[in-house]
Amino acid sequence: MFDPRKKLKIIPAYTGLTTLKEVLKDERAQRLLWLEILFNDTIDWRKFKRKILKKAYKKASLWYGHFKTMIDNYVGREPLKAQRGRIDGREYRTFLEALNLVTA
Repeated sequence: MFDPRKKLKIIPAYTGLTTLKEVLKDERAQRLLWLEILFNDTIDWRKFKRKILKKAYKKASLWYGHFKTMIDNYVGREPLKAQRGRIDGREYRTFLEALNLVTA
């Protein structure tokens, strides 16, 4: 179960949604889950069994694998299991915006 004391960091800035329950009902917010996972290590994302969260976790791990050094240096999060594979370069700007948000 999601601990409500552990706050979402990225998604509220983009959507105004503050709970995981709200996020799972909103398509736009679901598309941002990978960023939340990538930059918010206060939540243990591995424990969730929902397909959408597993898919977002995998995507976050791919991005972490490509930008591990940058994320570790700027964010200082617990390491994700870095995976190799293709990332969608069209999402690079969104990645940088989220990185800027968490480091500001």
